[in-house]
Amino acid sequence: MSQIMTKESELRLHWAELQELEQKVVELVATALKLTPGLERRHSLVVIDSFRARIASMKRSELARASTMHRLKTG
Repeated sequence: MSQIMTKESELRLHWAELQELEQKVVELVATALKLTPGLERRHSLVVIDSFRARIASMKRSELARASTMHRLKTG
């Protein structure tokens, strides 16, 4: 297997893992919204949003990596 193919497989795996994490965020938000309104609920939603933002940042990095690999592959 070529190095580029290996990298593409890694990217697909990372992307799938990030998609799974995004689904967990949806589940966490649903759970947090079941909490009684107040500081605990608000804090939980802030922490979850921070987690969501980190996932989005990782996805942007993966997209940039994929774009670079595509350019290298197509010359």
